[in-house]
Amino acid sequence: MKLPNYDHVPPKTVRFWALFDTGVMSLALPFTSPLFIRFLYWLNGLIGGSSTAPVFDPLAMFFVNLAGMLVLVWVAARLIRPLGAFALIDAVGRCVVSLLIAYYILFEDVIPVLWLFVLTEMLGAVAQFRALGQRDA
Repeated sequence: MKLPNYDHVPPKTVRFWALFDTGVMSLALPFTSPLFIRFLYWLNGLIGGSSTAPVFDPLAMFFVNLAGMLVLVWVAARLIRPLGAFALIDAVGRCVVSLLIAYYILFEDVIPVLWLFVLTEMLGAVAQFRALGQRDA
């Protein structure tokens, strides 16, 4: 069985979305993640929601930092080797992450400012799916 070839995807597309993901870099570090979370709640306050960030227990902060670190590892992989196949993996992953965020907003009462993340994740997914679908003649 021959696997599809995604070599037609421009490396700059893969790198762009990798660099875009560095925006959540502060989640990876214990001393910057609380600042990022407070910033999210501040934004949430601007749209009429709660602006007071809760205090996360150490285990919850560990998982915030772990998720942030995994994003950075994925960023590094795409910057070092911007393979077209990574665009497919990233686009599918962005769709799944969007569904996960939407679930938590709709059913678990998470702050609605996270719809911004759904928007940016879907923008990245659509852009990369478009690149995957465009082949030179």
